[in-house]
Amino acid sequence: MTSPLPPCPTKELDARVTAMRAIAERAGRLTLTYFQHPGLSVELKADDSPVTAADRACETLIRRMIAADFPHDGLMGEEHGTQPGTSGFRWVIDPIDGTVSFARGVPLYGVLIAIEHLTHDGPRVVAGVCELPALGERVWAASNRGAWWERNGEPAVRARVTGVERLADALVGTTGYEYFRRAGCVHALDALSAAAGRMRGWSDCYCLALAATGRCDAAVEPWMNPWDSGPFPVIFEEAGGVFSSWDGTPGIHGRTAVAANPALHAELVALLRGYPALT
Repeated sequence: MTSPLPPCPTKELDARVTAMRAIAERAGRLTLTYFQHPGLSVELKADDSPVTAADRACETLIRRMIAADFPHDGLMGEEHGTQPGTSGFRWVIDPIDGTVSFARGVPLYGVLIAIEHLTHDGPRVVAGVCELPALGERVWAASNRGAWWERNGEPAVRARVTGVERLADALVGTTGYEYFRRAGCVHALDALSAAAGRMRGWSDCYCLALAATGRCDAAVEPWMNPWDSGPFPVIFEEAGGVFSSWDGTPGIHGRTAVAANPALHAELVALLRGYPALT
């Protein structure tokens, strides 16, 4: 019999959640100074993913703000790598999730920040935020504190997944066909589109934010990194849903993602787990 996971220290987490929200808001404002700027250039990294000066500047700002208040926390970011810590907490950063949209002036991008608590069973996401600066929206959550949806300065409301329990009745979102092709699992998309009531391509973190706030029923992605998944395990858990890889493994360190209410999630995992994808 395994021992229970050590609890996440309440005061320490509360301090980080307050900071996380403030950092995400400030980072979001920084992205807007680059957004739709005619001089913004796009480079390709070694893995052919795009990056801009805004991505790098935003992650630098986030890291600097975290280090100022929590110098012993670990850091993992898309643009500037991993830095170990000693506090038992690690921040996972995607400064601009949806760089393709951002670089083309499409507002469906976000700043993603997650906070992991490191336990003897591995890291567990205990807080996270998806900041959507160009839309004036934020979805955030913390363990046992609920999931919240904020829009254009209005009071926060509870974020809740939908109650649609059958895939045949569901509206499912995913970023795009090319990710299934790159992951070597186009047949999974064929099966998903045949089984789902409707499918739409809403792109990156915006698709997951829609599912977490009940504006679509599920999100499925075949190509993920820890910083892409970052805040969503705790957001979906607190919103009444489930976030996992296609084989049902929880957390952010799988290479695939499926998110929905528990019944719909179970049906999606049963459909998807038999298809090869990134490992």
